[in-house]
Amino acid sequence: MLYEKLNYVLTIAEEQNLTRAAKRLFISQPTLTLYLNRLEAELGVRLFDRSKTPITLTEAGSYYIEEMKKISASEQLLRNDIKFIANPSQTLIVGIGQVRGHHWLPMMLPTFCSIYPHVNVQVVQSTEQYLNEALHTRRMDVAFGVLPSSVSDLKVVDLMYEKMFLVSHRKFGLVPYSERSQYSAVHPYVIPYSKLNGLPFIIPQVNNGLYDSYEKIVLENQIHPSRTISVNNLKTGLELALKGLGVQLLSGSILQCEPNQADVGEYLDFCVLEDMPQTRKCVAAYDGNSIKLNLIEDLIRIVQNEVLPDCKHISLIE
Repeated sequence: MLYEKLNYVLTIAEEQNLTRAAKRLFISQPTLTLYLNRLEAELGVRLFDRSKTPITLTEAGSYYIEEMKKISASEQLLRNDIKFIANPSQTLIVGIGQVRGHHWLPMMLPTFCSIYPHVNVQVVQSTEQYLNEALHTRRMDVAFGVLPSSVSDLKVVDLMYEKMFLVSHRKFGLVPYSERSQYSAVHPYVIPYSKLNGLPFIIPQVNNGLYDSYEKIVLENQIHPSRTISVNNLKTGLELALKGLGVQLLSGSILQCEPNQADVGEYLDFCVLEDMPQTRKCVAAYDGNSIKLNLIEDLIRIVQNEVLPDCKHISLIE
């Protein structure tokens, strides 16, 4: 009961509305409410504050989601281990982040599955920190993402540099009104660090790969937010930025699968700081001695040939 329907809780957290969440889950709103009531009763805490609209996660709710994601990912890896023991050469375990996976997987897997129709593919979508750990324990065959330098003992293929920028609701006035038409995610406006002092921020949680960049760009430069909202899902953070709840550091991959492009362009300013890193490197990492080397290398070639050319806000690495 505690985690069998974790996607129900995640969807409620993202939609901040039980009716919309139920519609997205293809169940009735009373059924979803009953599930949430039973779960909260079993846990003995409130996961959501339902006294106001939109409903929001409580502190206990945020912690529950973070820990249940870890349990769910561990269970998924256990299933992977069992399948691998049964048939090690016919199951490819692919790790990728939530946002990047949402955009990349529908482009990379059709070709791979047409080449290898009898190979099982197990996708693990998790944080880049978790993917790195799974790579080093050899519970994952290949991972795609912005992985730390500790992957140096693995085979690493540089794929691309993706852009980084700050987004803020236009009410904060980071880009002068008269100049807004000239700037975008492709050509962000340059601002001094001082313009961010005292503004609210939407920040990635510590286990998110973008948190390191947030620390270096914001915290190490003595920028003091007036308030922070910490989110695990950066797409959720983007929705909060659209509501004017804070400045957010984002990578270009977030905009790849953003359905509200018109809203993003209408309500948000795109900025960079005077000397901040404006890109981060995305790689593929794997064990160069893997018995599945041909599968791994073919999957990486598919990404290079069929996925990356369709990506925006990146520069390819030759």
